[in-house]
Amino acid sequence: MNKLLKSLALVMMIFSGAQAASAADANTSDINVTNAFFYVPLGTSKTTMAFFTITNNSNKDISITGVSSSFAKQIRLMPEATLLIPAHQSVALKSSGRYVEINDLKAKLSTGDELHLLVSLSNGQKLQLVARAKSAYDQVHGH
Repeated sequence: MNKLLKSLALVMMIFSGAQAASAADANTSDINVTNAFFYVPLGTSKTTMAFFTITNNSNKDISITGVSSSFAKQIRLMPEATLLIPAHQSVALKSSGRYVEINDLKAKLSTGDELHLLVSLSNGQKLQLVARAKSAYDQVHGH
């Protein structure tokens, strides 16, 4: 009987934790990130750029205040340190504008590899996203 009570207590703790996690996830559903990718560094370079589209479905403006990863020593938003995402709008990071600069990668990455990024927001939320590696040579070039 004692084992049954302990098991039931454990299930209840797990269930209540799952409810708390679901409530936290509901808050982050106001922010969506799509099309996250980065370019495979060329040659022996340990520097690359990451891009994604971020959508703010909330009623308040939110800013990206930082980006980090355990896979790189330094990551920063370029050309400025913060990025405003107005309420009910999307902002696309792309090579001709805003982007995430990733320096001192800790491992060599190849096409298809994943890079886990943690995006910090002005409202205190942190978004975990996965960017996939693309080769710069895979892009369509116009002449």
